Amino acid sequence: MKSKIAIYGTGMAGAVLASRLSDDFDVTVIAPTDYFEVPMAMPRLMVRPEYGEEAIVPIAEALPKAQYIRGRLVEFSRAGGRIEDDHGGQRMVTADITVLATGSRFSGPFIRSSSGSIEERKAGFYQLRASLASARRILIVGGGPVGVEIAGEIIETWPGRSVTIVQSGARILAETGGTASVLATKFLRRRRVKLLTGERIETPLPPNGYSVEPGQARTASGKRIGYDLMLCCIGGRPNTEYLLTHFSDRLDADGRVRVTPQLLMEGENDVFALGDITDLKENKMALHIAGQVSVAEANIRAMAAGRKPPKTYTAKTGNLMMAVTLGSQAGVIFAPLIGTLRSTWLIRKVKAETMLVPKYRKQLGLPA
Repeated sequence: MKSKIAIYGTGMAGAVLASRLSDDFDVTVIAPTDYFEVPMAMPRLMVRPEYGEEAIVPIAEALPKAQYIRGRLVEFSRAGGRIEDDHGGQRMVTADITVLATGSRFSGPFIRSSSGSIEERKAGFYQLRASLASARRILIVGGGPVGVEIAGEIIETWPGRSVTIVQSGARILAETGGTASVLATKFLRRRRVKLLTGERIETPLPPNGYSVEPGQARTASGKRIGYDLMLCCIGGRPNTEYLLTHFSDRLDADGRVRVTPQLLMEGENDVFALGDITDLKENKMALHIAGQVSVAEANIRAMAAGRKPPKTYTAKTGNLMMAVTLGSQAGVIFAPLIGTLRSTWLIRKVKAETMLVPKYRKQLGLPA
């Protein structure tokens, strides 16, 4: 009989791993949404929501050989996962091997939604574009890759629009090389984007991550920023609340899962953890997911055959590599040992033109 594999989460890690395993194993994927989305495309979808037809794919189409259960993992124990559907109904899912790839929760559900249907997700981007199109003053809270990429899309689509980025740290793009930050800063300022670094918004942030009601935000230093639309693009937190009842001792102080070099949850021999929820000391970005998925796949195949997991994963600690777009024609790339790459052509081809959508469609066996 085929081994039963349960994969919680259909983000980058969960979906790609499920695609690779579903030919040879009895794979069940569990997620609260009924679609796979290329997360890097989100900034582009805010100004070109029609691109969602390629970037957002129904689970049935993305993973046709896997079983799919729509629901939210509310509790995980050695007995299995307790799943709750949209109507409050619950069921247990059991498996020979489990993979936890439940990702992060963000202050703005527009960044990554943790509920809803594919129709609702696509409609949300059309609504957001309409709000952006009518807003004259746009405030972006957070100067990481997401906030910077959204700013780049807005100023390309609506040149001259008033855009302000508020960043609590000393510079934007703090998790990559300083030269990349400098180049992005110059690019944005040349296009009249206001960058307020070393500032923190004290005004309560909107509960759904963005506000289309005009208002005025106040910073800790007393600055006041008027806006017609506010977008919260601050970092996410790991979605691991389902482990608190039975495995709270396997979480670090940030709520991330402690994993072994084989990517097993510490103390367990049949539960893997991948992606944002792990305590791996590396930037939480898609760049590192491919290596994790390859290690997990090899170890799952070995375990299903009765062997010990042979592969280990080394965290990319200190690897500041990052590709950040500034619209569809520009961006910055920082690569260790090389520095900041300045080739506009290369930046377009690596990410800016397509936001990596064809690449990940291909990984799932979909037409690029």
